Amino acid sequence: MGRRRHSKRGQSRQKQAKQAQHHLLNLLASHQELPEELVDSAAVHLMKITRRHRLRIPVTHRHLVCRACWAPHTRSVNLRVRIKHGQRIATCTVCGDLRRQGGGPKSHRIRPSEVSV
Repeated sequence: MGRRRHSKRGQSRQKQAKQAQHHLLNLLASHQELPEELVDSAAVHLMKITRRHRLRIPVTHRHLVCRACWAPHTRSVNLRVRIKHGQRIATCTVCGDLRRQGGGPKSHRIRPSEVSV
């Protein structure tokens, strides 16, 4: 019976972690009316909760925080975005980390090794 209680406790912990993650994502999404210190703190806490509980950040919100230095990418001073050959390249100005999204100009083509004869 001890295992059942532990399992329920773990499920409730995961549920609370997801609620906290959702709350912090909302803070980061509405960063215009919040002080800068609060936004920075929310970004750090979001990454700590996400890693501690092995949660994924939703795809729609992954661009809000740098994965290397945990700096918020809510203001344009922390992020430089370029589009090169159909690929979105985001550079964190705090640590210099690069994140590439999209396949580039020839991503729709099939490689010769993938074609079955």
